[in-house]
Amino acid sequence: MNRLLLILLCSMLPVALLQAGRGDIVSFTLMETKTVAELEAEAVASTGFPASLFGFEYDIAAYKVAYETVDYDGISPTIATALVSFPTNYPCAPPMGTYGHGLALKHYEAPSSLNNIYSFIGKGIASNGYISLTPDYIHMGYDASPGFQAFMHATTEAAATIDLIRATRTYCQNNGIDYNSQLFISGYSQGGHSSMATCKAIQELHPDEFTITAAMPGGGTYDLSGIAADSLASPTRITGEPHALCLISRAYYEVYQQDLVDMGLTTPFFDYFKSPYDSLLTLILDANNPFANTSLLDSIPNRMLKDEYREEFLNDPDFWMRHFLAENDLYDWSPQMQMRLFHSDADVENPFPNVLFTLDQFQNNGATNVELQTVSGFSHSNAGLYHALALRQWFGTLRESCSVGIHQETAELSKAVAYPNPFSDVCLIDLSKVNVGVSRWEVLNVQGLVVQSGVVKPEQRQIAITPAKGIGNQLFVVVLYAANNKHIGIPVLYQQSINR
Repeated sequence: MNRLLLILLCSMLPVALLQAGRGDIVSFTLMETKTVAELEAEAVASTGFPASLFGFEYDIAAYKVAYETVDYDGISPTIATALVSFPTNYPCAPPMGTYGHGLALKHYEAPSSLNNIYSFIGKGIASNGYISLTPDYIHMGYDASPGFQAFMHATTEAAATIDLIRATRTYCQNNGIDYNSQLFISGYSQGGHSSMATCKAIQELHPDEFTITAAMPGGGTYDLSGIAADSLASPTRITGEPHALCLISRAYYEVYQQDLVDMGLTTPFFDYFKSPYDSLLTLILDANNPFANTSLLDSIPNRMLKDEYREEFLNDPDFWMRHFLAENDLYDWSPQMQMRLFHSDADVENPFPNVLFTLDQFQNNGATNVELQTVSGFSHSNAGLYHALALRQWFGTLRESCSVGIHQETAELSKAVAYPNPFSDVCLIDLSKVNVGVSRWEVLNVQGLVVQSGVVKPEQRQIAITPAKGIGNQLFVVVLYAANNKHIGIPVLYQQSINR
């Protein structure tokens, strides 16, 4: 063999061996099973909203998964954890859908810990008829390899999600569980960033292994080094999430530790912050420590930094935080899959101009299948609930049909489409693709009270929804009933004005 070729092969061998385990299963442990009725009770108890809003249709089984992926450097192996939920009585081979969670400080907030909003969303997606994959990301979750979480680190967010898909496929194949070829990608807040990173990595690095059916990143920051950096460094921006700056700076301090040394920056992390924030952050940013009182932090995060670093972050484009934020920008590419960006125009945490800039960049780069769904007047956190409902509706129009067995009527009802949604005048429910008789309809508010209702004539193919004017932005559920009383709920959002 050519000596040079032999040397090259030997030099590549350690990397190949380290990466060979990506997606290998460490454990796949059943955590709980839930019937539709139990999920609905959990939904009502935790949110106060009517159960029909969530569209639960199938019983689920939820598993904690530990699997192999890669660490900060993209090479070294690490064990990550996740929650994977299956629809146990879905009559067809279901698609897979990933959901990236938002900001989490503690291990008990990770999806695999079960009793939190992120695990609830994951189980809800499964009950809608998907194999639901909700990664914790690396170093989050009680059973993950120890280390500091890689918050807003695009490479490991994508790797953790992609390797979870691999692990879940392996589990299905080893246990005779069918799944179809469709793959849906979504997430909100940090999950908007992670789902975008996943789409980019799959398109650029794994196009022969995965095909994304559709993606819906929500509430994310994609221009981290520009609009997001200016927002984080602002001396005037007031936020309800002051810990976000602290978490992302600590994460990058850990992820890029060797780069900082190479740049001659050896200041201990907590020395960047004034007292008492330096001491508070040692507790708040410790995923194992139960102390999480973020209200003690300054609502203008920039003011927690010592003066010299505050001015550097604000004015120096070469400040280390801005430098590493640029490493995780996600706007300079051209998505080729169907993608719907989702954002509120009143988002303070991840400002709306960020997504407008990103959409413009995508379109300038030649993307033709990317659109933006805007909701008006919603805070960052409140828009997160509507994102979960909106992705159910949109993905439902793209998924393979499963009109068999006892769920045939509800599968047909699910073909109804509400448009425009959000709406400011009249919302039309299009029944043209529904091949089962619709007998009646109701509109419920979020307290579960019926505010409108009507019957559907045999030839009727549209229903017009017109809530009373002057009620302010409100979420409603349009419930469609078949003749045998089978029904589905369609979330629709009324807004007095819509900023497109």
